[in-house]
Amino acid sequence: MGCPTTRPGGRRLLVATAVVAAMAAVLVVVLTPAAVNGRRTITATGRFLCSMPGGGTKPIAGSSIRLMNKNAHVAIDQKMALGATAADGSFRLRGRGGDFAIGKGRRPDPYVRLTYTSVGSDHSLDVDISRGILRALGNYRGDKTPTMRNKKHSANYGTVTIKTLECQAYVRFREAMIEFKARTGRNTPGGFLRVRTRVTFHGGTEYTLYDAIKLPRKSTVTRTMATHELAHVARHVLDGSQSHFARDVLKYGYARRHSCDSRTNLGYAFNEGWAEYWAGECVGDTVEPLDDYKVEGNVATALRSLQSRCSTTDGKMVQVLERSPLNVHSFQDFRKRHKDLYKCE
Repeated sequence: MGCPTTRPGGRRLLVATAVVAAMAAVLVVVLTPAAVNGRRTITATGRFLCSMPGGGTKPIAGSSIRLMNKNAHVAIDQKMALGATAADGSFRLRGRGGDFAIGKGRRPDPYVRLTYTSVGSDHSLDVDISRGILRALGNYRGDKTPTMRNKKHSANYGTVTIKTLECQAYVRFREAMIEFKARTGRNTPGGFLRVRTRVTFHGGTEYTLYDAIKLPRKSTVTRTMATHELAHVARHVLDGSQSHFARDVLKYGYARRHSCDSRTNLGYAFNEGWAEYWAGECVGDTVEPLDDYKVEGNVATALRSLQSRCSTTDGKMVQVLERSPLNVHSFQDFRKRHKDLYKCE
């Protein structure tokens, strides 16, 4: 007698049964609620500090943050939660995420990323690198915590100290906006302030393009510099539209390097002298004759003298600009409008 043979129908039944059993096993592993919830829910805690120029650290306060699950490329990193840092830079985020894998590999690889956007009652600010395409092409994730691998429940990052131009710009310009509100009783003109770092075209110095501030890669962001550039934003916006600003750039030659004793023209000297006055610069740094208002240091000194002589508040000094759009392009113009409004010169 020959060997027994399996009927064709029975073979197909065995194969189908094996496939169904394998699929069921995979579904049990992937879809079991305990596996999904227990291994993919992460609570991240820590604190962000920024290392400042000249030494010391400051909390990165009020910045928006994201709890991310790291993948092969930043473009496909998974966003698990959104939040913001507290006044002391601390954070606590809870979110869910994970990877397509078996066992521990399903657990997320979490990190917390700073996005340097902050909106409050006295400020509205966004700091970012100027060439956003490099973020994607270079797999750039920005300022963040280290990445933890295959975390199960919690990720405590402790104190994370960042030392970049972006964190320094965020801290200083946020402080400058809050100070502007304290000095004037109003928010910075223009509303949302954009600060862009690592700009390509800069001439070796920071500058303000109407209501946006541009910083070269090697900028040192001090309190004075941030206050100075923010004063430019206030003046440009209160003076008129972007097209008016563009005409002033050409007329007065704004794009140049300068110092307190630079002698240029009435429009340029007032634009820089106003920012130097507001930031407390060029004190005693004048050029004879003192009524030569083509020298920006003379303009800064004259503005301080006018304010002191007439007991004008910071808020009212700003109101001179606000109530004189298109008409103040020299210290003489400012003094005349100040006299019109407050009967003092």
